[in-house]
Amino acid sequence: MTADSDSATRDHISNEELEAEPGQPQRRRRPPLSCTTCRRRKLKCDRSLPCGQCIRSKAAHECIYTGAQPDSNRHMSPPLSRPVPRANEHKSGMFVFDSKRGPGSVSSRVSKRRPDELTEMRQRLKALENSLKSNLQTPDTSVGDGFSEIDAASTSENMGVDDRVRFLPDASFRGKKAKTRYFGRSHYTTTISFFQDVGAFLRRGQRRGEGKDKEYCDMKSFKTELWSRETQDHQREFREQAFKLNEMIPPRAVVDHLLRLYLDTFETTYRILHTPTFLKQYTDYWVNPQSPDMGFVAQLLGVMAAGSCFYMPPPGRDERDIFQKPAIRWMMAVQSYISCTFVSPDIDFRMLQTQCLLLVARLGIASDGDVAWASAGSLIRSAMTMGLHRDPTRFPKSRPFHSETRRRLWATIVELDLKISLDRGVPPSIDLDECDCDPPSNWDDSELTLEMEHNPAPLSTAFYTQNFYQTLLTKTLPLRYQIAKKINSLKFSLSYDDALRMGEDLSRAMQSASSIFDDDASMIIPETSHRHRFAQSLHLFILRKFLLALHRPFSLSVVRLPKCSYSRKICLEESLGILSQMEVPHSPDSIQYPHITQLGSGMFRDETFHAAVTVCVELSLQANEQQTSASGMDGVNSSVLLSMIQSQQHVMIQAVERTADNFGKRIASGGKGSKPFFFLNIILASVKSRVKGEDPMCNVDAASKRTVRICREILNGHSYQDAQIAVDNRPVQTPLPSEFTPTSTTLSDLDPASLISTDFSDLAVSLLKARSGYFTNIWQPMDIGGWFDGLDYTGSELWDPDLFGNLPTFS
Repeated sequence: MTADSDSATRDHISNEELEAEPGQPQRRRRPPLSCTTCRRRKLKCDRSLPCGQCIRSKAAHECIYTGAQPDSNRHMSPPLSRPVPRANEHKSGMFVFDSKRGPGSVSSRVSKRRPDELTEMRQRLKALENSLKSNLQTPDTSVGDGFSEIDAASTSENMGVDDRVRFLPDASFRGKKAKTRYFGRSHYTTTISFFQDVGAFLRRGQRRGEGKDKEYCDMKSFKTELWSRETQDHQREFREQAFKLNEMIPPRAVVDHLLRLYLDTFETTYRILHTPTFLKQYTDYWVNPQSPDMGFVAQLLGVMAAGSCFYMPPPGRDERDIFQKPAIRWMMAVQSYISCTFVSPDIDFRMLQTQCLLLVARLGIASDGDVAWASAGSLIRSAMTMGLHRDPTRFPKSRPFHSETRRRLWATIVELDLKISLDRGVPPSIDLDECDCDPPSNWDDSELTLEMEHNPAPLSTAFYTQNFYQTLLTKTLPLRYQIAKKINSLKFSLSYDDALRMGEDLSRAMQSASSIFDDDASMIIPETSHRHRFAQSLHLFILRKFLLALHRPFSLSVVRLPKCSYSRKICLEESLGILSQMEVPHSPDSIQYPHITQLGSGMFRDETFHAAVTVCVELSLQANEQQTSASGMDGVNSSVLLSMIQSQQHVMIQAVERTADNFGKRIASGGKGSKPFFFLNIILASVKSRVKGEDPMCNVDAASKRTVRICREILNGHSYQDAQIAVDNRPVQTPLPSEFTPTSTTLSDLDPASLISTDFSDLAVSLLKARSGYFTNIWQPMDIGGWFDGLDYTGSELWDPDLFGNLPTFS
């Protein structure tokens, strides 16, 4: 037998044998050097941890070195009380042999322990093992523990970010029962929540009895009048109308003009159509319009609806809204066509193009944001059903022409999804990590033919083609996707360092694009200069919008996080840039149309409004800082600094005032566009009062009354300038339009307890009550998001059989 075996045999001498000969001196026991498994199996142990024998037997987890283990079945003396551990002893109760320290270290201490002490050590070891097992992650606890670790990390990283940014204000969760709305972090609701005095003003309607404000009630009734314009009558007429697409095509001169507007604007960046193919189909249609291809007619209606956003009436003629009602009908007809023909076998590439055109038209006209978002989800899933998110080369029968058009259409779908993501404040619906579709190439449409067998020769990305602007915008697509995902995630965990890094990358992309536009300006021929000018403005606007969304959460938290002052600076600069870019010129002859400003009342209305509110936040911050530092400023230097600050504030106020006037000029005759005009005016009144050190409530009250009266005048058929003159010269309440005046409800019947709380956080409001049964169905919970929202859908009240009787003529 080996020495280890002899040692193991001697280790198992019982206590009874030792006690049998009390007169004989107790022999000193040799300390065990083998692991417990090798001693039990009587194998030679190499004294490693784990040892070789345990590794070969696949029992490495059982390799433990400990003291002698008396037999549990033998008699043992009762355990003594646990000794107090000394500072230099191990406190875990588990002693592991270390071959480098030798047997005289740990094992020698173990050997001197009495058997009852060893029993206690084993009990402590067992308790420790049970404790470790209870702390291990299980399928039931690992998910929660993971979230708690993420929460702890994000909390420590974003401790100073304002709570209204991290957790969203209550204003982002609106409505009740079956009608609710959610708006995320990049929506303007988060920014507006910082204007508490405006919320206090709107909350004043909770007063009862003699203190009830008649002007406030009249303001609420005005909102209801606008909503009542979109009653069930015209909805029923449209639902019962069988749309005949071919009968909705206007004269060719009108179609030619709208088609040219679309191709020179949206199609420069949002590539949907292969232009030569579509123009050939367009020519064939007019050869025999009596028997058209209904699929092409649906696409043509979508093109006209999208192109109508850029119609510019001749000088001296007020025809801004002449295409408004026809465009709504065209979109409804296309939607009806899609609903009737959209079944699984009919999901083809042309149907996806039609859905894209309809979505672009809805966004351009701003007809209904909720419906646009829902239709975008349907479009994304239809595209993924066809596999547009996958590499086209994975389809063996796909030809180069179809592969490239698929890449272009998928890039457009992703761009529209990112736009809606920022507009609504929700994460993107498309996960780019699950997509392997390559970006589109910089080729002219004329180079792509159905019969082509190979791809055209690659061109430089700095060479102007019909697809140049889409390829340039696609370069920043992954970065902008990460921004939209990080900003609107459920748990705001974006660190400021990561935000600065992404912002720097996006700023470099903007500078690079601007340099390309400036350096290659000489390559643009004059006949297409308006097309390139629009596409370049659209490109810079999109990048600027994402840069603002990235820095805005940190800019709003600058009071608690002074290190975010750089974000505050970026937000002010980019907001003023957007306001300048979207400013309506004083003379139509001063700019070349189509122009991006024509989207100020449609696709980019919310972005412009949010930029103006961001400038107002900066003015409010400066006013607070000026009040706190006024006591410590004295001398000539302080007066010079104060003069500079006031000059800067004057420039910012003028920019916001011009934006408010632009919103007023864009209000349609039916009231569409009243919401941003109303709220921006009362927010601006609050900011002006703060800058001047006055009480904002009086100025906000006066601004709200003036704004509502101007809107009433516009509803009565006056232009914005005439409405301003009429209201300023006659501050008496303007009578309600007779055709929209409630006949069975008076102002005394209205319950003005609605809208929002002092901090814009309580948007759960009481239902307005009226005596008439009709108005019982009309009144809904009121909040900031609902004001004037009825005007976002601007269909006509009744079906007009003479649809194109009033359309302009084109030579």
